Parts: sequence; C-alpha cells; structure tokens
Amino acid sequence: MRPLDHTGTDQLRKGRVSIQGARYFITNCTESRKPGLHREVIRETLIDALRELHSSKDIVLHCATVMPDHIHSLFTLGSTLTLSQTQGKFKSLTSSSLKQSQLLWQENYYDHRIRQDAFLEPFTRYTFLNPYRQRLLAENASWPGWVLNKSYKPEFFEHLITGSYPPAEWLVNGESVNDLIEQDMIQQVDSDVPD
Repeated sequence: MRPLDHTGTDQLRKGRVSIQGARYFITNCTESRKPGLHREVIRETLIDALRELHSSKDIVLHCATVMPDHIHSLFTLGSTLTLSQTQGKFKSLTSSSLKQSQLLWQENYYDHRIRQDAFLEPFTRYTFLNPYRQRLLAENASWPGWVLNKSYKPEFFEHLITGSYPPAEWLVNGESVNDLIEQDMIQQVDSDVPD
C-alpha cells in the first residue's frame, strides 16, 4: 500500500503559531470542497458551535460567514485552548451534523494570524462580502450565514446601503484573501525594521 501524500496539509502547518490573545482568520473547508454547509440545519449548527466556543471563552468571535463548502471565521484566541484545540473542538461539535448530509471536514484548516491592528477591518469586510462576490445572492439581500459579534462595529458598515447591503462597486475587483495576508505580512516586516 502506497503511503498517503500529506505534503499539502503539512504546508498548512508551517509557521503556525498559537498565541493567546492573537487574532486569527480561519478557513475550514469540506472534504473535496463538497457543498452543503449553507443548508439551514448545518448552517445553524456551525453558528451554534462558534457561539459555544465564544461563550466558553475559548475564542472571542468577531465575525464569520458560512459558505456552501467552507466557513470563514475571525476571532481572538482565548486562554483556555490552543488554536489547534479550538479547531478540533469546532469540528467535534459539528461533524455529526455534517455526516447526516454526507459531508466531512477537510483534515486541516487554513489560518492567518493578523499582525496589524488595522487589518481586522479588511478581513471582516472580506468575510462579509464573500457570498456577494461569489454571486450566491442578490446585492440587496442578506446572507443568512453571516454572524457578527454585537460588540464589534466594523467601520465599513457605515457605508452599506440602508445599513445592510454592499455598494455594487465593492463587488468588482475586490482584494483576495491572499492580497490581504500579503499586505498584513509586509506591513509587519516594515514595522519591525529599525529606522
């Protein structure tokens, strides 16, 4: 029997650091990117699991978006669990619901530790706009898989149409998550270089 190739998931672990109080942008995907997470019963299970992690102080959830084949979450890591343990707990709380719809989680997850204070807002905006940019709903509709912490008020919300919908120009040529990560990393390196 040929050994499994873990090169892809091993690459995800490189540079992964779990720091209490650090902010993380996490993406969990279904195995083979099979869609179905947006179904109401699964979506609610995922949101309830994030709320459980928040209420148990494992994380401070800032926002999240449940997409058909993945979920983006933005949170501050608490002091009770490591980053990997929070993801293990999240998957444990949600796996049975996924299995009922013949879905499984991908073995690993994608993470980025947000280094710059200013970069929480762009990641929040990316998370909010994701279903709109993927054309999963009309521009004047609300995505049911969007969750926002009541105490977090993103600045870009002031520019939403009727306080709910993104302007059409936001949906054209938006920044990718890779662009945001690169900008955050570059600004961190620049700020670490002495004058």
